[in-house]
Amino acid sequence: MVAEIGNIETIAVIGSGQMGRGIAAVAALAGYETHLNDIDEAQLEEAQEQIEWSYEKSVENGAVTEAETDAAFERLTFTTDLKDAVGDAEFVTEAAVEQQSVKEEIFEDLDEATPEDAILATNTSGLNITRLAETTTRPEQVVGTHWFNPPMLMELVEVIMTEHTPDGVADTAEELIESFNKTPTLCKIDIPSFIVNRLMRPYGEGPAWMVYRGEHSIEEIDSAMKYQERFPMGPFELADFTGGIQLRVEGQEDHLEDDRPMSYDTEVCPILHQLYDKHRYGRKTDAGYYDYDERDEPTIAVDAGQGFDTLLVWAPIVNEAAKMVENDIASVEDIDTGACLGGNWPVGPLEKADEVGADVILEKLTEVASRHEDTNKLAETLPCDLLVEKAKNGETFY
Repeated sequence: MVAEIGNIETIAVIGSGQMGRGIAAVAALAGYETHLNDIDEAQLEEAQEQIEWSYEKSVENGAVTEAETDAAFERLTFTTDLKDAVGDAEFVTEAAVEQQSVKEEIFEDLDEATPEDAILATNTSGLNITRLAETTTRPEQVVGTHWFNPPMLMELVEVIMTEHTPDGVADTAEELIESFNKTPTLCKIDIPSFIVNRLMRPYGEGPAWMVYRGEHSIEEIDSAMKYQERFPMGPFELADFTGGIQLRVEGQEDHLEDDRPMSYDTEVCPILHQLYDKHRYGRKTDAGYYDYDERDEPTIAVDAGQGFDTLLVWAPIVNEAAKMVENDIASVEDIDTGACLGGNWPVGPLEKADEVGADVILEKLTEVASRHEDTNKLAETLPCDLLVEKAKNGETFY
Protein backbone atom coordinates (compact mmCIF):
# COMPACT_ATOMS: atom_id res chain seq x y z
CA MET A 1 0.00 0.00 0.00
CA VAL A 2 1.33 3.44 -0.92
CA ALA A 3 2.00 5.90 1.89
CA GLU A 4 -0.84 8.31 2.64
CA ILE A 5 -0.74 11.63 4.45
CA GLY A 6 -2.05 10.13 7.67
CA ASN A 7 0.88 7.76 8.08
CA ILE A 8 3.73 9.98 6.90
CA GLU A 9 5.98 10.67 9.87
CA THR A 10 9.46 10.68 8.38
CA ILE A 11 10.76 12.71 5.46
CA ALA A 12 14.10 12.14 3.74
CA VAL A 13 15.78 14.74 1.54
CA ILE A 14 18.61 13.68 -0.77
CA GLY A 15 21.07 16.47 -1.51
CA SER A 16 22.06 19.17 0.98
CA GLY A 17 22.61 22.06 -1.41
CA GLN A 18 20.61 25.25 -1.19
CA MET A 19 17.31 23.64 -2.19
CA GLY A 20 17.71 20.39 -0.26
CA ARG A 21 18.64 22.06 3.01
CA GLY A 22 15.74 24.49 2.60
CA ILE A 23 13.23 21.69 2.00
CA ALA A 24 14.57 19.78 5.01
CA ALA A 25 14.31 22.88 7.19
CA VAL A 26 10.67 23.35 6.17
CA ALA A 27 9.78 19.69 6.75
CA ALA A 28 11.33 19.60 10.23
CA LEU A 29 9.63 22.85 11.18
CA ALA A 30 6.30 21.31 10.10
CA GLY A 31 6.75 18.52 12.64
CA TYR A 32 8.26 15.69 10.59
CA GLU A 33 11.28 13.63 11.51
CA THR A 34 13.62 14.71 8.73
CA HIS A 35 16.79 13.05 7.43
CA LEU A 36 19.08 15.13 5.21
CA ASN A 37 21.50 13.07 3.13
CA ASP A 38 24.53 13.99 1.06
CA ILE A 39 27.65 12.18 -0.08
CA ASP A 40 29.71 15.27 0.88
CA GLU A 41 30.32 15.53 4.63
CA ALA A 42 31.53 19.13 4.35
CA GLN A 43 28.37 20.16 2.52
CA LEU A 44 26.25 18.50 5.20
CA GLU A 45 28.06 20.51 7.86
CA GLU A 46 27.47 23.68 5.87
CA ALA A 47 23.79 22.73 5.50
CA GLN A 48 23.48 22.35 9.26
CA GLU A 49 24.95 25.82 9.80
CA GLN A 50 22.70 27.35 7.16
CA ILE A 51 19.56 25.78 8.61
CA GLU A 52 20.47 27.10 12.06
CA TRP A 53 20.99 30.54 10.54
CA SER A 54 17.67 30.47 8.66
CA TYR A 55 15.84 29.38 11.80
CA GLU A 56 17.43 32.26 13.74
CA LYS A 57 16.30 34.69 11.05
CA SER A 58 12.77 33.29 11.18
CA VAL A 59 12.68 33.85 14.93
CA GLU A 60 14.02 37.40 14.52
CA ASN A 61 11.32 38.12 11.93
CA GLY A 62 8.60 36.81 14.21
CA ALA A 63 7.58 34.01 11.85
CA VAL A 64 8.19 31.30 14.46
CA THR A 65 9.25 31.04 18.07
CA GLU A 66 12.63 29.92 19.34
CA ALA A 67 10.96 26.92 20.98
CA GLU A 68 9.55 25.87 17.60
CA THR A 69 12.91 26.10 15.84
CA ASP A 70 14.67 24.29 18.70
CA ALA A 71 12.17 21.45 18.43
CA ALA A 72 12.53 21.42 14.62
CA PHE A 73 16.29 21.14 14.84
CA GLU A 74 15.94 18.19 17.18
CA ARG A 75 13.91 16.46 14.46
CA LEU A 76 16.73 16.87 11.94
CA THR A 77 19.46 14.32 11.31
CA PHE A 78 22.36 14.67 8.88
CA THR A 79 23.91 11.61 7.30
CA THR A 80 26.09 10.48 4.41
CA ASP A 81 24.55 7.01 4.55
CA LEU A 82 21.70 6.74 2.06
CA LYS A 83 20.14 3.66 3.68
CA ASP A 84 20.13 5.35 7.10
CA ALA A 85 18.48 8.40 5.56
CA VAL A 86 15.67 6.64 3.70
CA GLY A 87 15.25 3.32 5.51
CA ASP A 88 12.18 4.42 7.49
CA ALA A 89 10.98 7.32 5.33
CA GLU A 90 7.48 7.39 3.93
CA PHE A 91 8.22 10.33 1.61
CA VAL A 92 11.59 10.97 -0.02
CA THR A 93 12.50 14.13 -1.94
CA GLU A 94 15.54 14.07 -4.20
CA ALA A 95 17.10 17.53 -4.49
CA ALA A 96 20.40 16.82 -6.21
CA VAL A 97 22.05 18.75 -9.03
CA GLU A 98 19.77 19.57 -11.98
CA GLN A 99 21.10 16.88 -14.33
CA GLN A 100 18.87 14.14 -15.72
CA SER A 101 21.53 11.40 -15.60
CA VAL A 102 22.50 12.14 -12.00
CA LYS A 103 18.91 12.10 -10.84
CA GLU A 104 18.22 8.83 -12.67
CA GLU A 105 21.11 7.15 -10.86
CA ILE A 106 19.82 8.40 -7.52
CA PHE A 107 16.32 7.12 -8.25
CA GLU A 108 17.68 3.68 -9.03
CA ASP A 109 19.38 3.68 -5.62
CA LEU A 110 16.28 5.02 -3.87
CA ASP A 111 14.15 2.29 -5.41
CA GLU A 112 16.35 -0.31 -3.72
CA ALA A 113 16.84 1.46 -0.38
CA THR A 114 13.41 2.87 0.48
CA PRO A 115 10.39 1.07 1.98
CA GLU A 116 8.01 -0.41 -0.58
CA ASP A 117 5.23 2.02 0.29
CA ALA A 118 7.39 5.17 0.13
CA ILE A 119 6.58 7.93 -2.34
CA LEU A 120 9.60 9.20 -4.26
CA ALA A 121 9.62 12.85 -5.29
CA THR A 122 12.07 14.90 -7.31
CA ASN A 123 12.72 18.59 -6.93
CA THR A 124 13.32 19.76 -10.49
CA SER A 125 12.42 22.89 -12.41
CA GLY A 126 11.75 21.08 -15.67
CA LEU A 127 13.59 17.79 -16.16
CA ASN A 128 11.85 14.65 -17.44
CA ILE A 129 10.10 13.15 -14.41
CA THR A 130 8.57 10.35 -16.47
CA ARG A 131 12.03 9.03 -17.27
CA LEU A 132 12.99 9.24 -13.61
CA ALA A 133 9.91 7.24 -12.66
CA GLU A 134 10.69 4.59 -15.23
CA THR A 135 14.12 3.92 -13.71
CA THR A 136 12.27 2.43 -10.71
CA THR A 137 10.08 -0.62 -10.18
CA ARG A 138 7.39 1.68 -8.79
CA PRO A 139 6.78 4.42 -11.37
CA GLU A 140 3.27 4.91 -9.97
CA GLN A 141 4.85 6.13 -6.69
CA VAL A 142 6.97 8.86 -8.29
CA VAL A 143 5.89 12.49 -8.41
CA GLY A 144 7.49 15.85 -9.08
CA THR A 145 7.69 18.58 -6.45
CA HIS A 146 9.17 21.77 -7.84
CA TRP A 147 10.12 24.03 -4.93
CA PHE A 148 10.97 27.68 -5.45
CA ASN A 149 14.05 29.32 -4.02
CA PRO A 150 14.43 29.90 -1.11
CA PRO A 151 12.12 27.14 0.18
CA MET A 152 11.81 28.70 3.63
CA LEU A 153 10.36 31.89 2.20
CA MET A 154 8.65 30.97 -1.08
CA GLU A 155 5.06 29.82 -0.65
CA LEU A 156 4.59 27.89 -3.91
CA VAL A 157 5.41 24.25 -4.67
CA GLU A 158 4.41 22.74 -8.02
CA VAL A 159 3.27 19.10 -7.87
CA ILE A 160 3.81 17.33 -11.19
CA MET A 161 2.17 14.09 -12.29
CA THR A 162 3.48 11.69 -14.92
CA GLU A 163 1.38 9.29 -16.97
CA HIS A 164 2.10 6.71 -14.26
CA THR A 165 1.03 8.85 -11.28
CA PRO A 166 -2.41 8.01 -9.88
CA ASP A 167 -4.57 10.74 -8.40
CA GLY A 168 -4.05 9.37 -4.90
CA VAL A 169 -0.28 9.86 -4.96
CA ALA A 170 -0.65 13.39 -6.32
CA ASP A 171 -3.26 14.10 -3.63
CA THR A 172 -0.87 12.89 -0.93
CA ALA A 173 1.90 15.10 -2.28
CA GLU A 174 -0.40 18.13 -2.31
CA GLU A 175 -1.62 17.40 1.22
CA LEU A 176 1.96 17.06 2.41
CA ILE A 177 2.89 20.41 0.85
CA GLU A 178 -0.12 21.99 2.58
CA SER A 179 1.02 20.51 5.90
CA PHE A 180 4.30 22.38 5.33
CA ASN A 181 2.20 25.58 5.26
CA LYS A 182 2.91 25.97 1.55
CA THR A 183 0.58 26.32 -1.44
CA PRO A 184 0.63 23.48 -4.01
CA THR A 185 -0.38 23.82 -7.64
CA LEU A 186 -0.98 20.74 -9.76
CA CYS A 187 0.61 20.12 -13.16
CA LYS A 188 -1.35 17.10 -14.37
CA ILE A 189 0.97 16.20 -17.26
CA ASP A 190 4.77 16.04 -17.24
CA ILE A 191 5.61 18.79 -19.74
CA PRO A 192 8.92 20.65 -20.07
CA SER A 193 9.23 23.53 -17.56
CA PHE A 194 5.86 22.71 -15.92
CA ILE A 195 3.67 25.76 -15.15
CA VAL A 196 5.57 28.80 -13.87
CA ASN A 197 8.80 28.39 -15.83
CA ARG A 198 6.73 27.67 -18.91
CA LEU A 199 5.13 31.10 -18.52
CA MET A 200 8.53 32.68 -17.88
CA ARG A 201 9.84 31.53 -21.26
CA PRO A 202 7.69 33.78 -23.48
CA TYR A 203 8.17 36.59 -20.94
CA GLY A 204 11.87 36.52 -21.76
CA GLU A 205 11.97 35.35 -25.35
CA GLY A 206 9.29 37.55 -26.93
CA PRO A 207 11.04 40.77 -25.83
CA ALA A 208 14.43 39.40 -26.93
CA TRP A 209 13.13 38.99 -30.49
CA MET A 210 11.70 42.54 -30.41
CA VAL A 211 15.13 43.93 -29.51
CA TYR A 212 16.90 41.73 -32.05
CA ARG A 213 14.62 43.01 -34.83
CA GLY A 214 15.23 46.61 -33.73
CA GLU A 215 11.58 47.24 -32.85
CA HIS A 216 12.14 48.29 -29.24
CA SER A 217 15.00 48.87 -26.83
CA ILE A 218 15.94 46.81 -23.78
CA GLU A 219 15.34 49.68 -21.39
CA GLU A 220 12.02 50.57 -23.02
CA ILE A 221 10.60 47.07 -22.50
CA ASP A 222 12.05 46.60 -19.01
CA SER A 223 10.75 49.97 -17.87
CA ALA A 224 7.26 49.30 -19.18
CA MET A 225 6.96 45.83 -17.64
CA LYS A 226 8.50 46.88 -14.31
CA TYR A 227 6.89 50.24 -13.71
CA GLN A 228 3.67 50.10 -15.73
CA GLU A 229 2.77 46.42 -15.34
CA ARG A 230 4.40 46.12 -11.87
CA PHE A 231 6.50 43.01 -12.52
CA PRO A 232 9.33 42.60 -9.98
CA MET A 233 11.83 42.84 -12.86
CA GLY A 234 11.63 43.47 -16.55
CA PRO A 235 12.43 40.48 -18.80
CA PHE A 236 16.04 41.55 -19.51
CA GLU A 237 16.81 42.50 -15.93
CA LEU A 238 15.40 39.12 -14.86
CA ALA A 239 17.49 37.21 -17.40
CA ASP A 240 20.64 38.91 -16.12
CA PHE A 241 19.67 38.17 -12.52
CA THR A 242 19.00 34.46 -13.08
CA GLY A 243 21.71 33.76 -15.65
CA GLY A 244 18.98 33.01 -18.16
CA ILE A 245 21.17 33.86 -21.16
CA GLN A 246 23.62 31.07 -20.42
CA LEU A 247 20.92 28.63 -19.34
CA ARG A 248 18.86 29.11 -22.49
CA VAL A 249 21.75 28.81 -24.95
CA GLU A 250 23.38 25.83 -23.25
CA GLY A 251 20.03 24.17 -22.66
CA GLN A 252 18.72 24.32 -26.22
CA GLU A 253 20.06 20.87 -27.08
CA ASP A 254 18.27 19.34 -24.08
CA HIS A 255 14.97 19.60 -25.95
CA LEU A 256 16.07 17.52 -28.92
CA GLU A 257 15.57 14.22 -27.10
CA ASP A 258 12.60 15.35 -25.05
CA ASP A 259 9.54 13.49 -26.29
CA ARG A 260 7.17 14.75 -23.61
CA PRO A 261 3.92 16.51 -24.59
CA MET A 262 4.29 20.18 -25.57
CA SER A 263 8.06 19.94 -25.99
CA TYR A 264 9.73 23.10 -27.27
CA ASP A 265 11.41 23.85 -30.54
CA THR A 266 15.11 24.57 -30.17
CA GLU A 267 15.51 27.95 -31.86
CA VAL A 268 17.02 30.57 -29.59
CA CYS A 269 16.87 34.28 -30.42
CA PRO A 270 20.18 35.24 -32.06
CA ILE A 271 20.73 38.06 -29.58
CA LEU A 272 21.20 35.46 -26.84
CA HIS A 273 23.88 33.72 -28.89
CA GLN A 274 25.60 37.06 -29.46
CA LEU A 275 25.71 37.79 -25.73
CA TYR A 276 26.76 34.22 -24.93
CA ASP A 277 29.66 34.32 -27.36
CA LYS A 278 30.90 37.46 -25.59
CA HIS A 279 30.57 35.68 -22.19
CA ARG A 280 27.92 38.19 -21.15
CA TYR A 281 25.87 35.79 -19.03
CA GLY A 282 24.38 38.32 -16.61
CA ARG A 283 25.20 39.75 -13.21
CA LYS A 284 27.58 36.94 -12.27
CA THR A 285 29.89 38.03 -15.11
CA ASP A 286 29.22 41.77 -14.59
CA ALA A 287 27.61 41.95 -18.02
CA GLY A 288 24.57 40.60 -19.78
CA TYR A 289 21.94 42.68 -21.44
CA TYR A 290 23.23 45.42 -19.14
CA ASP A 291 26.71 46.35 -17.94
CA TYR A 292 27.07 46.12 -14.16
CA ASP A 293 30.68 46.71 -13.11
CA GLU A 294 30.25 47.69 -9.45
CA ARG A 295 26.46 48.11 -9.66
CA ASP A 296 24.10 45.43 -8.38
CA GLU A 297 21.14 46.58 -10.47
CA PRO A 298 20.76 48.17 -13.89
CA THR A 299 19.65 51.77 -14.19
CA ILE A 300 16.19 51.72 -15.77
CA ALA A 301 14.38 55.03 -16.23
CA VAL A 302 10.80 55.01 -14.98
CA ASP A 303 9.48 56.84 -18.03
CA ALA A 304 11.53 54.97 -20.65
CA GLY A 305 8.69 52.62 -21.55
CA GLN A 306 5.77 55.01 -21.71
CA GLY A 307 5.13 54.39 -25.40
CA PHE A 308 5.51 50.62 -25.30
CA ASP A 309 2.48 48.37 -25.74
CA THR A 310 2.86 45.86 -22.89
CA LEU A 311 0.19 43.58 -24.37
CA LEU A 312 2.78 42.53 -26.96
CA VAL A 313 4.56 40.82 -24.06
CA TRP A 314 1.41 39.65 -22.31
CA ALA A 315 -0.25 38.06 -25.38
CA PRO A 316 2.18 35.12 -25.90
CA ILE A 317 2.14 34.45 -22.15
CA VAL A 318 -1.66 34.32 -22.13
CA ASN A 319 -1.56 32.02 -25.14
CA GLU A 320 0.84 29.65 -23.34
CA ALA A 321 -1.44 29.64 -20.29
CA ALA A 322 -4.48 28.97 -22.48
CA LYS A 323 -2.68 26.02 -24.11
CA MET A 324 -2.20 24.49 -20.67
CA VAL A 325 -5.91 24.83 -19.90
CA GLU A 326 -6.86 23.51 -23.35
CA ASN A 327 -4.69 20.41 -22.89
CA ASP A 328 -5.87 19.81 -19.31
CA ILE A 329 -2.37 20.33 -17.95
CA ALA A 330 -3.40 22.74 -15.20
CA SER A 331 -6.46 24.61 -14.03
CA VAL A 332 -7.04 28.30 -14.62
CA GLU A 333 -6.69 28.93 -10.89
CA ASP A 334 -3.45 26.96 -10.52
CA ILE A 335 -1.85 28.70 -13.48
CA ASP A 336 -2.59 32.15 -12.12
CA THR A 337 -1.68 31.15 -8.56
CA GLY A 338 1.63 29.81 -9.82
CA ALA A 339 2.44 33.02 -11.68
CA CYS A 340 1.62 35.20 -8.68
CA LEU A 341 3.30 33.09 -5.98
CA GLY A 342 6.15 31.59 -8.00
CA GLY A 343 6.98 34.57 -10.18
CA ASN A 344 5.70 37.36 -7.91
CA TRP A 345 3.67 38.62 -10.84
CA PRO A 346 1.11 41.35 -10.13
CA VAL A 347 -1.66 39.32 -11.78
CA GLY A 348 -2.00 35.90 -13.39
CA PRO A 349 -2.06 35.73 -17.21
CA LEU A 350 -5.61 34.42 -17.46
CA GLU A 351 -6.91 37.05 -15.06
CA LYS A 352 -5.09 39.59 -17.24
CA ALA A 353 -6.83 38.15 -20.30
CA ASP A 354 -10.21 38.58 -18.66
CA GLU A 355 -9.27 42.13 -17.67
CA VAL A 356 -8.46 43.31 -21.21
CA GLY A 357 -10.59 40.84 -23.17
CA ALA A 358 -9.64 37.69 -25.07
CA ASP A 359 -10.37 39.48 -28.35
CA VAL A 360 -7.73 42.12 -27.59
CA ILE A 361 -5.22 39.44 -26.60
CA LEU A 362 -5.95 37.58 -29.83
CA GLU A 363 -5.38 40.73 -31.90
CA LYS A 364 -2.03 41.36 -30.22
CA LEU A 365 -1.00 37.72 -30.53
CA THR A 366 -1.75 37.73 -34.23
CA GLU A 367 0.48 40.77 -34.56
CA VAL A 368 3.30 39.00 -32.70
CA ALA A 369 2.91 35.81 -34.72
CA SER A 370 3.10 37.70 -38.02
CA ARG A 371 6.62 38.80 -37.08
CA HIS A 372 7.75 35.18 -36.79
CA GLU A 373 6.79 34.07 -40.28
CA ASP A 374 10.46 33.48 -41.12
CA THR A 375 11.28 31.47 -37.96
CA ASN A 376 10.29 28.07 -36.63
CA LYS A 377 8.70 29.84 -33.69
CA LEU A 378 5.67 30.74 -35.79
CA ALA A 379 3.76 27.61 -34.71
CA GLU A 380 4.61 28.34 -31.08
CA THR A 381 3.15 31.86 -31.28
CA LEU A 382 -0.02 31.05 -33.22
CA PRO A 383 -3.16 31.40 -31.04
CA CYS A 384 -4.51 28.18 -29.60
CA ASP A 385 -8.07 27.06 -30.27
CA LEU A 386 -9.28 27.86 -26.75
CA LEU A 387 -8.12 31.46 -26.94
CA VAL A 388 -9.75 31.87 -30.35
CA GLU A 389 -12.99 30.41 -28.98
CA LYS A 390 -12.95 32.72 -25.96
CA ALA A 391 -12.41 35.73 -28.22
CA LYS A 392 -15.08 34.67 -30.72
CA ASN A 393 -17.75 34.08 -28.06
CA GLY A 394 -16.80 36.94 -25.76
CA GLU A 395 -16.07 34.46 -22.96
CA THR A 396 -13.79 34.79 -19.96
CA PHE A 397 -11.54 32.26 -18.23
CA TYR A 398 -13.18 32.87 -14.86
